[in-house]
Amino acid sequence: MMAPMKRTTFGFRKEITVFEFERGLLYRDGRLERTLEPGRYQFGRSERVEVAKISLRETSHVVPGQGLLTADRIEVRVTLVAQYRVTDPALALHAVENYSEQLHQELQLALRDVVAARTIDQLLEGRAEIGTELLRLAAEPARRYGVELSRVGLRDVILPREVQRVLMLEVEADRTGRADLVKARHEVAAARARANTAKLLAENPEVARMQELDALLALAGKGGNVVVLPNLADLFAPRRDRNEG
Repeated sequence: MMAPMKRTTFGFRKEITVFEFERGLLYRDGRLERTLEPGRYQFGRSERVEVAKISLRETSHVVPGQGLLTADRIEVRVTLVAQYRVTDPALALHAVENYSEQLHQELQLALRDVVAARTIDQLLEGRAEIGTELLRLAAEPARRYGVELSRVGLRDVILPREVQRVLMLEVEADRTGRADLVKARHEVAAARARANTAKLLAENPEVARMQELDALLALAGKGGNVVVLPNLADLFAPRRDRNEG
């Protein structure tokens, strides 16, 4: 857009300031004469000049909620965000009617093609990959009108409620399955530990006898418990196999 010029004292001259983050396009009689670098410029009151100032700062552009169909025919609403800056002010102003609107259209078309080529699962799992592909598809057309895209990404992916419910059921089933698997592993480990203990006691009768003594001492130490030992001496004698003797 053309920048308004200020009149100096007594209105004999016109001046305009181009800031560090801008470039000015100087038009004389409707023709581009040159690009103005940052600074203050003055022109005679009678000079038929106009200046269009273009910002070179990086800018965010949002493509809001586009209703699109995935490859498996599920409608999703996708919001896109892009980072860009103008690298050629003259080209950005002359090549297209409105470079910001043109970029918006490029991003919309690229997003439609990318989403249509993917299933809902691929869309949800490959957001970083999709951003890279969108950048590749939209960057080259943008360069033709002096705009450089630096980043494109999916900000929001909104699913239909029916799909959300199905995904929640899948997540819950997955959690339940993992919990059952962990429980089964613990049970196997506990059974293996018991089997090892039983084998150890069978091979070492003295260890079994010590465990019996520990259990009896624990019972006897509790108030109100009465432990009757009819053959006390047997507790201190090593066990023999029933087939012996």
